[in-house]
Amino acid sequence: MIEIRKYKTEKLNLRNINYYMGQRNGQAIDGMPERIDKAMKVLLPVFDGKVCFMETEVPKIDSVDLKRHLVGCRRVIMMAATIGAEADRERMKAGVRSPVEQLIYDAIGTEGIENVCDRFCKDMEERYGALTSRFSPGYGDLPLDYQRTMIALLDTNRKIGLSLTDSLLMSPTKSVTAIIGIKGQP
Repeated sequence: MIEIRKYKTEKLNLRNINYYMGQRNGQAIDGMPERIDKAMKVLLPVFDGKVCFMETEVPKIDSVDLKRHLVGCRRVIMMAATIGAEADRERMKAGVRSPVEQLIYDAIGTEGIENVCDRFCKDMEERYGALTSRFSPGYGDLPLDYQRTMIALLDTNRKIGLSLTDSLLMSPTKSVTAIIGIKGQP
């Protein structure tokens, strides 16, 4: 059975945003905290965090890395998450104004989708107990085109407005598909 969870984002980690902007130590560049704050005032209200997921058996995929990741798991959670199309539109508008502003919006969007995924994983730990970390198509030897299977299985276009282009790019761009192993259930 496919389930949907919604997540409202009210606060993000500034250090992570700086990291996503290329500041490897997470420290802000002069003048950036004000610009980031201004961008967050635009983006946070339009973030529409949604996760579409289902518990299922371990998929039979020819991926050594995924099999290794799921050792000891009898079931998995297949998930797809997004912060919505409006965040993409705002990032595009920012790019017209300034490449730096687009970078800021992009970093905030990355932190936004990671925030949604982290909160979802925490919710699933409360439900199932111990879990593996997320493992996404394109990691290791798991083919990126496995996203097609996940998108179809979860019916993400209809359920959360997440689609896949022919070149395997997700739309909205700040979206994630992943498999999470359930360790905590017998």
